[in-house]
Amino acid sequence: MNELTQERSRLHASIVKSPLVVYQLASNMNELTQERSRLHASIVKSAFQLHQIANNMNELTQERSRMHASIVKSALVIQEKSRNMNELTQERSRIHANIVKSALAD
Repeated sequence: MNELTQERSRLHASIVKSPLVVYQLASNMNELTQERSRLHASIVKSAFQLHQIANNMNELTQERSRMHASIVKSALVIQEKSRNMNELTQERSRIHANIVKSALAD
């Protein structure tokens, strides 16, 4: 009878222990799932930050290109004005030479 009682006690302990083990496994799985979610969120956040940095760099590159184009355009305008001034100076010199030539011919 004693052996049966001990066996019954072992079975009872096993039955009680089994749900506790299952509960612990479920708890561990839940913790692992939460950790995986945090890691995934971190990866997504990191990727988003990298994407944002790339966008900012792209905007800066575009702004630099616009500034460069503006500088080149300004230089071309200055060059065109210089060319016009040079032509006007040459024309003035020709007119002056004609006036002097005309005055000397009289």
